[in-house]
Amino acid sequence: MTRSWKLLAATLAALVFVGGLLSGCAQSPSADSLKGPAKEAASAVRAASLAVDLRLQERATAAAATTTADDMLKGMQSATDQLEHFGAKTQDEQSLRDSMLACFSAISRSLLHARDALAAPTSTPDGGTDLAGSVQLPAVQGELRTATEQLDALMTKAGIQ
Repeated sequence: MTRSWKLLAATLAALVFVGGLLSGCAQSPSADSLKGPAKEAASAVRAASLAVDLRLQERATAAAATTTADDMLKGMQSATDQLEHFGAKTQDEQSLRDSMLACFSAISRSLLHARDALAAPTSTPDGGTDLAGSVQLPAVQGELRTATEQLDALMTKAGIQ
């Protein structure tokens, strides 16, 4: 009985060793490792874009849209933190991670612009109209859409959908 346990232990050890070799030798970036942060970033940028759209159509209050943009900015920080801890083992993985980090930075900048534009006053104390925020929103929407397209392209490259 002792001999069969030794044989079983040796077999399990060999399987673990071979499994480690196979998982460590992947030639393409690990889509599974990048999937969570990428999807979180995609959700954040799309939700902020929707908030800007609704505000432009006057179907959302400035406070609600600003809160959404601020919450999405926090989500981007979380996604960025996860991505920064991704241990790239190959040059391809490093390149993809660096591209995603650059894209995440652009998304975060766009979210900051959206939050600031959404929070800008739309009327003056004397009852006049101050369109500073409203004038910026279409440009911000363009930034958000460009960032979304870049992220979608990176996700496709990494096999994340």
